Amino acid sequence: MRVRVVARRGACAPRAFGHVVPTSAVSRSKLASRTVDGSSFATAGAAPRALVARRRRRLAPPAAALSGLGDVIEKTASPGGRVESELLPKQLRDDVLDAIESLGGAVTVGDVASAAGCKVSEAESVMTAIAADTGAALEVSELGDIRYVFPKDARGAISQKSLKIKTIEPALETAGKVGSYLARVSFGTTLIASIAIVYAAIFALLSNRDSDRDERRGGGGGMFFGPRMYVSPFDFLWYWDPYYYERRAYLAQLEGARDMNFFEAVFSFVFGDGDPNAEFERRRWALVGLAIQRNGGALAAEQLAPFLDRPDESMGTSDESFVLPALTRFGGVPEVDPNTNEIVYKFESMESTAGGFAGIEAVLNAAPRGFSTAMAEEEEIRFSLATQSQRTMAAALGVFNFVGVVALGFLVGDPQIVMRKPELVAAITALLPGLQAYAVSFFAIPAARWFFTQKKNEAIRERNEARLEASRALMRPGKLLQTKLDAAKRMTGARRVVTGDDSVYSSAKGAAKFDEDDFDRRLRERNGP
Repeated sequence: MRVRVVARRGACAPRAFGHVVPTSAVSRSKLASRTVDGSSFATAGAAPRALVARRRRRLAPPAAALSGLGDVIEKTASPGGRVESELLPKQLRDDVLDAIESLGGAVTVGDVASAAGCKVSEAESVMTAIAADTGAALEVSELGDIRYVFPKDARGAISQKSLKIKTIEPALETAGKVGSYLARVSFGTTLIASIAIVYAAIFALLSNRDSDRDERRGGGGGMFFGPRMYVSPFDFLWYWDPYYYERRAYLAQLEGARDMNFFEAVFSFVFGDGDPNAEFERRRWALVGLAIQRNGGALAAEQLAPFLDRPDESMGTSDESFVLPALTRFGGVPEVDPNTNEIVYKFESMESTAGGFAGIEAVLNAAPRGFSTAMAEEEEIRFSLATQSQRTMAAALGVFNFVGVVALGFLVGDPQIVMRKPELVAAITALLPGLQAYAVSFFAIPAARWFFTQKKNEAIRERNEARLEASRALMRPGKLLQTKLDAAKRMTGARRVVTGDDSVYSSAKGAAKFDEDDFDRRLRERNGP
């Protein structure tokens, strides 16, 4: 389903982010029709800030806002039965669907942008496409705020319509994870194979040098002293886990380091356990959105500092360029407080909500690792979640393999062995470069990873400390900071909670029903009670 709103003379044009501007203002600000993923909305272009501020105080009354909307709002099916959600980036679509489900299905664009941690424009585009595919209802309040009401199982409704979303995308995702796991598990299993090949080759080169020595041994067979490893080819099935990194990271967050099996310990020693901050950016922007909503859509730069990365050179200066990513993502603009000339950043698209703060906070609290909403904190990267004994065992096996490879290199260069067993020496010589490369990389990879991990953790600690100091400054503001905070409070707009009770139009009723209700209402207003 696609909802198209067309502005007409005498009516009001709903802005993309929920405000209603009289058509006289729209005509002066170059009314533009924007189409996103099959849905068109009449939106006002950029108008001078002072002009918009004056007109916001003169919002059209409900009667004027509703006049004539019945014949200018039409619902049309997606062209050719196209599934609009297929055209969206998968990760962005999933993030928005997660936010919609977590917030209960009744949302505004600002709610979803905050919970999903995405740009307001991206949230609007994705919500429009999902609404078209799921038959979601759009409700317009008396002030022109738009509330999306999605069905309970919006994700399932989209999957039923799209073979790509239901089958192809999950299959490709699973194949990618399986391929990634196979690449990792091959490194661990190669350790056992390398040890077996190296010491079998050493044993073959040193044994049976001549028949006389064999006879003097009196039989009994050769002895191989070293770690005994009994590896069955079916052992691989016990360790088969294409979702290793996701499972390991999740369990580590909940339980900390726990006992791993042999393959997991080797993986952890060589490759680590993934990035604990993989979801940091999403959580960071969700916290920024929550802070914006908590402060009524108007904030000083210092109120955004606990969540953003401020360059060291801007500390203690008037440089506030570090807030630009937040302004871009959530549609903020700088304004000057007329009383103090302080700069305040306003986010008009975040001034309305369908469910208050509880829904957004629930999304943040659902994260496996709890964190404070007062600042964005990164997790330091651990070298390995394996226990100390497991790391020692993995390193010992690596050393055992490395020593064997070095010894094998000397043996294949022994002239006596070359003369007695040229074929075996030739075969081993062909394998030796690969065995040497593996033995070196087994320690080179963790060594390089340890070095870069130390550098990353140092930067993480510095960023966390800067954000922590910014958060502490808000708790104990000085005179200058308090002046900026007071200016932001004065410029805070009225908080609007869109519940649906004050809606003057709902696409669920249809244009005919809307015209009928509008006629009855105007008749009552004319005749009186």
